[in-house]
Amino acid sequence: MKFRKIGMRNIKTAISVSICVALAHVFYREYIFYAAIASVIAMQSSVADSFKAGKNRILGTIVGAVIGFVCAFISPNNIILCGVGIIILIFICNSLGWNKSITISCIVFLAIMLNLNGRSPFMYSINRIIDTFIGITVAVLVNYFILPPKHWDKLYDQYILAIDRVFIIVEEKLCNHKKVNLDKLENEILKLESNLNTYTSELRIRQQENVYIDKIKRIINVCNEIYIHLKIIESIEKVCGLNESNYAKVADMFSKEPIKEKEKDEISTVFNYHVEKILNLLDKLEVIKYFNKN
Repeated sequence: MKFRKIGMRNIKTAISVSICVALAHVFYREYIFYAAIASVIAMQSSVADSFKAGKNRILGTIVGAVIGFVCAFISPNNIILCGVGIIILIFICNSLGWNKSITISCIVFLAIMLNLNGRSPFMYSINRIIDTFIGITVAVLVNYFILPPKHWDKLYDQYILAIDRVFIIVEEKLCNHKKVNLDKLENEILKLESNLNTYTSELRIRQQENVYIDKIKRIINVCNEIYIHLKIIESIEKVCGLNESNYAKVADMFSKEPIKEKEKDEISTVFNYHVEKILNLLDKLEVIKYFNKN
């Protein structure tokens, strides 16, 4: 068995659940379970994701509670109404674009339809909404105030990895004439985009700004352009050498002696055209890539 260290998300989930249980005792909430479960689901790796998960759950809970109340008011435990209610819920959520709320809305609906045991459908439905709201609120606040995730550090580290990957792959292709794995480069760029999206979502939640966001966006665009040119070069089966201009640039940039162009033909011209574009983009990358992490 491989043991891993206990992460902050783990600890904050436990804190959220404990707070929900404590609040349930303070306010004499009958169903602690629903608040605790909501807090577990809403505790995500970022505050923005916690907010999204919480929003999906509360929307699903409200819809499920309303339809559950109507159907339970007519006839609780009714076999036909259980099926009809599920159809209505899925239709409503799909129509409103709340696809991620479908599952929880159905669970809440069935909880109301099948677990009343003589209780008021209205009060039971209202209590499901209140308990869910408590759990979500606690999770979001805990994630926001207690050691919030360091997304800037993750973004910066991924930014360095993506740029390093670009230079390594270009060097392997132009200096060593290796068959390069462009999937790795694509994955690094996609991870960088994902980390940037998460970080900008966090900034919106916290109403903050970061002057480096536009720079990282420009870097992603440059990396994507280099990826496209590499993709084209990789599709050329003939081994082509570099013309004088590209040879001099590559030798200076990587301090290596690449292969010189032996003869000019159509394929070699296309190859060197894309090499020139890549080298110009690398120069651009060198200019904009440096900034202080802090």
